[in-house]
Amino acid sequence: MTNAKKNEVAVVEKFSLVTGLEAMDEDTKAELADEIGDLDDDGGIEAKHIKIPSGGGKAYEVETDNPDDPDVMKEVEGVIIFTHKMNAYWAHAFGEGDADGNQNRMPDCSSMDGKQGIFRESGEVRDCASCPYNQFGSAGRGKACKNMRRLYIMMSGKPDIYLLTVPPTSIRDVNKTLRKIMMTKHIPYSRMVMKFGLAGAESGDGIKYSRVTIDTAGMLPEPLWTATQKIREELKNSYENVAITTADYEAPEEAPKAAPQAAAPKTDVDGFMSIPDGVKGEELPFE
Repeated sequence: MTNAKKNEVAVVEKFSLVTGLEAMDEDTKAELADEIGDLDDDGGIEAKHIKIPSGGGKAYEVETDNPDDPDVMKEVEGVIIFTHKMNAYWAHAFGEGDADGNQNRMPDCSSMDGKQGIFRESGEVRDCASCPYNQFGSAGRGKACKNMRRLYIMMSGKPDIYLLTVPPTSIRDVNKTLRKIMMTKHIPYSRMVMKFGLAGAESGDGIKYSRVTIDTAGMLPEPLWTATQKIREELKNSYENVAITTADYEAPEEAPKAAPQAAAPKTDVDGFMSIPDGVKGEELPFE
C-alpha cells in the first residue's frame, strides 16, 4: 500500500454545517440582520462551553440552552473552526479572594496569544517567554501562569460555536497530534471532522486528571469548506474579546494556585516528564 493511500481521509458525507437560518427567506434574514444591527455589539463570540471533568472523569459536559442541564458526552465530534493559545495567571489560589475578600474569576494577568500578557490592574505588558510566572518552578514543579489552548468547534446539525479549552495537562499532546494529522494528511484542520475523547491520567504526585485525546473522524464534504473558512475569519476577528475566566481552568486538581513572590524561578526541569504542566519546550504548532 502506498503512503498516499494510507494518508487518505474518508469524507464524512452526513456532516451538516448549519446556521439556524436555513428555513428563513431572504427578506426575513435581511430584516433580522437589520434589527440585530440596532443592538449594541460587544464584539465577542457567542459560544457554549465544553467542560472537562475533574478527578479523571471520562465524559465531557457540553453546555445546552439550559445551563443547568448539560449534555454528558464521552466523545465530542466536530470541526475545529479556529484555535489559539493563551496564558492566564491568578495571584490567588482557586476559591480564595484577594486581601479585601473579593472573589474575582478574571485572571490577574492574561495573554490571548501566549506571547504578551497584560496585567489587569496596572495595564503592564510583559513578554510571556521571559515572565517569571511563566517558568517551571514558579508554582511547585509547574508554572504559576497556566498555558492553555482554546478550540472553537462546530458540531453536525448544531448552529452553535462550542468552546473547548485545553488545559496544561493536555496541551502538548493535542498540539503534537494536530500537527501530525495535518502534516500526514496534508489537510487543514478546518476541513476535517475531529473526535475528542478523554483518557484517565495521573500526575507524578498521584493526582488523577482527565487528558484530552483527539483523532480524525474524516474530512468535510468539499462544498462546506467555503463556509468554514468564512466562519473562521469571523472568529479570528473576534476571539480577543472573549475574556478568560476560571471557567477556562477550574478543575480542582488543576485550579489556579498562588505564585510565590520570590525571585525568578529556575527553569531547568529535565526529568519532570510526568508533571501536569507538561515539559519544557512544549510544541505549539499554531501561531
